[in-house]
Amino acid sequence: MKFIPIILFLTCYTSCEASQTGTYLIPNVLILQVNESMSTMKLNLSCGNHSGVISWKHNGNPMKEHGHQITTVLKRFVENNYTCHSETGNVLNYTLVLQQGIGFRKKILFKNESSDYISCSAKNFDGKFQCTWNKSTKRNNAELIHFTVARVSGGSENITCSLDGNTLSCEDKSHCPFAEEPSRISLSVYFRSHSLFEEYHRQFFISEIVKPEKVIITKVEHRKLKWECPTWSNPPSYFQLIFQVKVIKPDFSCELEGHIKTIKSEYTVPNKKRFEKSYKLCVRAQEEASNSIWSDWSSYSESHPQ
Repeated sequence: MKFIPIILFLTCYTSCEASQTGTYLIPNVLILQVNESMSTMKLNLSCGNHSGVISWKHNGNPMKEHGHQITTVLKRFVENNYTCHSETGNVLNYTLVLQQGIGFRKKILFKNESSDYISCSAKNFDGKFQCTWNKSTKRNNAELIHFTVARVSGGSENITCSLDGNTLSCEDKSHCPFAEEPSRISLSVYFRSHSLFEEYHRQFFISEIVKPEKVIITKVEHRKLKWECPTWSNPPSYFQLIFQVKVIKPDFSCELEGHIKTIKSEYTVPNKKRFEKSYKLCVRAQEEASNSIWSDWSSYSESHPQ
């Protein structure tokens, strides 16, 4: 059954600082902006183009109001799902009312280590990228209700995305790895948790979020090792990588220990006394020109009999 969006007119009691109007994020989902001074709001509802004997329900519970147009009161951050029904009980239309807090601390997602709510990365320059987020432990029930991905200068029809849990995988089919990007990619995600609505935004060039996959380390000679990234862009002479290496004791962590050295090719482990018996070589990669994200550390351990 095709629904006609309900027409809503919103006014406020004297507890409101000003009259508020809502906006539709998607059909039948109305977003109201509220602040701390608002405790209740008066809401006028219309059942679209329908007429006749019309009844209403709020969150599935019958309301005393009847007719094509009604006036009701909603409270701040309380679940509000309104449906209007025909004389036989059939649903004629519905509107879900969500509330966005002005000046309230965001509660649905939490920031990652880089102080972003959304983390985005690309394995190379082929136009594919992924964006992920983490919900607050107190908002596990939150759901993504809408998202948009497009170049700032236009061209959203060239970007396709699929959602899997907390990961959005996208591809810009018009992206040319050898040309300068025309504009940033703009990502917007919209969440609800009960009546609470929050939106999050991020903009980036693919060149800014390139993060090579972990390098694969192979042994060439006794103390000489080389490596490569498994899905890196070609030709390597154009998409050049730099590497950071460090040599540590086998039981140490690559993330926490060691002096870092930046190089561009294979590496020979120093023949120092502390590495005579065993060592761990840690390597990570970065695209040289864009100065983007370092890959996760890879490691190779060598042990010698005492």
